Amino acid sequence: MRLTRLSVFLLFLFPAAAEAADFCIDVHSKKGWQRLSLPDGKISRVSFKGGWSVINGIYAPVGPRGYSGKDAKSLGPLYGYKFDQSYSFGEMLVRDQAGRIIPFAEFAALAVNAPDPSGTYSFRINDKDVALWDNAGAIRVCISMR
Repeated sequence: MRLTRLSVFLLFLFPAAAEAADFCIDVHSKKGWQRLSLPDGKISRVSFKGGWSVINGIYAPVGPRGYSGKDAKSLGPLYGYKFDQSYSFGEMLVRDQAGRIIPFAEFAALAVNAPDPSGTYSFRINDKDVALWDNAGAIRVCISMR
């Protein structure tokens, strides 16, 4: 009985914890744009885990910032296979409701300050559709809202 009362008391003391929700998507490297809808609210955190490769077995998996250094240089001649030339091979791209495309790192930084982030967002690896077949892996993106 005492434990039940304590639980109820804590629920009223910390109601924000009961209202928080995570919205997650596994963004697969072998697929094009993949959609996630967010409700009204405020984004409190954007996180990720996992990795992917643009050429499985040749390049090690990377996170949402894509390839850099030696690997980026060796991928250079394949630049025509990038979905968006402005960003690195393997970088995660995010398309907002207005159709703007930005890298995941920029999305994550801006999202927590967005006054109204509700709507549908799309995510993908920076690799053209014709080149997705030799990719491997996925990155799980979670957006915490309150």
